[in-house]
Amino acid sequence: MKGRYVLALILAAICLVFAVQSHITAEMNNFQPPPGGPLDDDVAKIGTRVANFLRELVNGRTDEAVNDLLERSPLERDGEKLAQLKIQIDQSEQRFGKFLRGEKLRLERLGGSMIRAVYVLHCRQYPVIWRMTFHRDDTSRDWVLVAMSYDTKYDDVPATEPLRRPTLQ
Repeated sequence: MKGRYVLALILAAICLVFAVQSHITAEMNNFQPPPGGPLDDDVAKIGTRVANFLRELVNGRTDEAVNDLLERSPLERDGEKLAQLKIQIDQSEQRFGKFLRGEKLRLERLGGSMIRAVYVLHCRQYPVIWRMTFHRDDTSRDWVLVAMSYDTKYDDVPATEPLRRPTLQ
């Protein structure tokens, strides 16, 4: 009698494993890192792209900066708006002063298909806040820029933790 119970328990455990395994596998395939988690490769690549964009602006290469950032973006398709954007960026250097350097304020994943980047471009007269949103294209799986703005609305800048320097003991 004891053997039958043990056999029934083993069979029930095997059935349970197969029933749960498909659910676990499906959850693992659909897993998206939670927002605010550690930087993953995609977020790091977007950060590098934005940093390169700002570096190109500082070096006076607006055309190259904009073309590289907007590669494969729907924003790239409108030649007239693209030309206007390049002119506006060049004019903003006259307004805010020489572009000096970029600084990351926030770089974060928004769910599984969007990444937001907020950077400051330090200029001689006023710092300029750049906000960019990237979306993962479902077909190509590439990250494309879908929204970009820059302004001096400092009150809208997300708070960040100051960098902590190690203390000497």
